[in-house]
Order: sequence, then structure tokens, then C-alpha cells
Amino acid sequence: MAVSAQSVPARERANWRSAVRRRYREFALIARDPVLMISLLFCGLFLFMFVVYPLFRGTANGFLDADRSGPWYTRLSVEYLGRYFDSYYGPFARSVFVDTLVMGLLTATGGTILGFFFAYTMVRADVPFKRLIHLLALVPTVSPPFAIALSTILLFGRNGLVTRKILGFTFGPGSNDIYGMDGLVFVQVITFFSVAYLIIRAMLERLDPSMEEAAHSLGAGKFHIFRTVTLPLLIPGIAGSFLLLFVESLADLGNPLFIAGNTTVLSAQIFLAVAGEYDYQKASALAFVLLLPTLVVFLVQRYYVTRRSYVSVTGKPTGGQILVKEAWIRWPFILITYAMCLLIVALYLAIFVGSISAAWGVDYTPTLEWWKLMVTRGIESVLDTTFLSAFATP
Repeated sequence: MAVSAQSVPARERANWRSAVRRRYREFALIARDPVLMISLLFCGLFLFMFVVYPLFRGTANGFLDADRSGPWYTRLSVEYLGRYFDSYYGPFARSVFVDTLVMGLLTATGGTILGFFFAYTMVRADVPFKRLIHLLALVPTVSPPFAIALSTILLFGRNGLVTRKILGFTFGPGSNDIYGMDGLVFVQVITFFSVAYLIIRAMLERLDPSMEEAAHSLGAGKFHIFRTVTLPLLIPGIAGSFLLLFVESLADLGNPLFIAGNTTVLSAQIFLAVAGEYDYQKASALAFVLLLPTLVVFLVQRYYVTRRSYVSVTGKPTGGQILVKEAWIRWPFILITYAMCLLIVALYLAIFVGSISAAWGVDYTPTLEWWKLMVTRGIESVLDTTFLSAFATP
């Protein structure tokens, strides 16, 4: 039933009008400062040119026919979006969409849990080599995403050092190897968990320990304090970490191309549509579909987080951090953190060893042949990559 303007509560209309007037007064104050006004206009223009307009054009292309002869309103088409409901293409298109969602949800869940383990160990446990653990946790962030996928194949692939040489596994047709959804999620979690670690660690360090001390003095146990005091205050950081990891995993291309096997995700399909089929309309339509779950997760996260207030104190914490001394709590966190650090070291060490081995999986004789080949044939790519990275950094 349609709702008339008279049925809208007067309080809501007053709040809306006051919000508009408040924004107008804020803009008038900004306009008095020319430097601030110019900076604001520049930022707005930059966002429009490089974020809003490309996103609009990319989304609009997904609803246009590839034929460019004629005005845009005569080229409107939902050919590629309609394939999700087509009897022939529909099952495959829907399976790709479901696999993408499953990968994103599993990666976000696993990466957030692993990041929480690292953060809690670094802040609440008296663990040796904290600086080294912190540096190792940041390595996946600063390395190319496909580096983890490559090293995982070298160690745990069909002819991997661990699976074939050490454990003696042989993989026949149809066997469950590292290629597929399991391996893809494993690689994605290791690649992106450090983002969750940094966010949750920052929130743990800002928590005021006086609240936990007060709960402890009233007789509450460790687990009860964690469940009722610590964890609720960390919900914004955990939800934000989940959202970021979900978005990062959906947008990642390198890992799915390397290790997804027969599992197809939307990012790989978009790449193949552009680089293999030269079909930009199809790529735009797929990008629009990829955008939908990201927006849904963002809205759910925002709705859930904004329902409650998570502020405990203002300013800096009044005391030092509370360290967990119970061995049954402390050691599982420490062992999991150390095991992940050893895995990270092994993964990146495998890349270096592979670069100086004659033939990985067959002949591990040290050689510099591949480095010579890189200098003679691949130096241009190295220089181009370095130049682009240095140019984009400022």
C-alpha cells in the first residue's frame, strides 16, 4: 500500500531536514577555507574520475549489446545476465556463482579466525620472538598473491616435495590433490589472513583492561570474561576483517588461475572473457554479478555492527595489557601461531629453492641457470614491474 507524506511521522521529517541543514552549514564552513575547499573538490573529482565513472561504465556495459552502431537505448540487452536463468548455460553459470560465494565465505571465515589467533597471541600471550612473528605475519601482505599458490604447488602438489618426496603420495586420475576448492581456500587464507591480524590486533591493543579486571574481581572466569566482555568489544574489528577478506578473495585473480583446478570462480571468468574472448560486455556483466555479494555482505556487516554501541572508554587505555598465564589457554595459541610461522617460512623458502634447482620434483641439483635466464630474457619484465610499482607508490 502506498504511504502518503502525511503518514510519515513529523519527527522523521524534522530529523531529515535538520540533517540537510547541518550538512549545508558544514559545507559553508568548509567554503570559507580556500585550501580546504580546493582539496575537497580535488578529492571529489579524483574519486569521480577513477572510481565512480569507471564503475558506472563497467556496470552499464554489462547491459549493452556488443553492436556499437546506434544509440545506447537501442543496444540495451540482458543477454549475459539472462544466462543465469537459461536452461543450457544456467547450471554452469550458477555453479560458478556458488563456488565464488563458497570460496569467499570460507576464506573470510578461516582468515579471520587465523588472524584472531595471531592477534591474541601477540597481545595477550607472553610469547618469545614477537617481532619475528609480526614480520612473518606481514610477509603475505607485501608479496604477490600468486607466490603462495606457486609455493603451495611446489610443496604439496602432485609432484611436491612434501607430498611426493617426503610422504610418498601418488595422485592418480580423480584423486583429491591440492588443485580445487580445498587448495584454493588454503592458499587464500594464508594470503589474506594478515589483514585480519592487523585489524584485530589494533582493536585488542586499544581495549581498556580495567573492564576485564573489574569482571575478574567480581568472580567471573576467564572464558566468561572473554565471551561477555572481550569478544563483544572486538565485533566491529572481526566484522570488518570478515568483510575485507571476503572482498579480497572475490577480487583475487592470481590464486584461482594457479591452483583452482576444475573449480571456476567469477574473477577467472572475467579475465578469460577479456583476455581470451575479447568480450567486454560479458566481462562487465560478470563484474556486476561479482559486485552483488560484496554489497550484500557490506550491508549485513554494517547493519549488524551499527545496531549496538561498542565504545568502552575514551582516550588511551588506563593500564597495561592483561597477559594470559593459564597454560591451557596460552599454549594452544602459541603452538598454532608458531606452526603458521613455520609454514610461511617453508612456503617462501620453497620459491627460492625452486629457483636454484635444476628440475623441481626430479632433480634438486643447485644451479643458477634459471637466474641467468631471468637476467637475459626476463630483465625487461622485472624493470617494468619495478617501475610501475615505484610510480604507483606515491
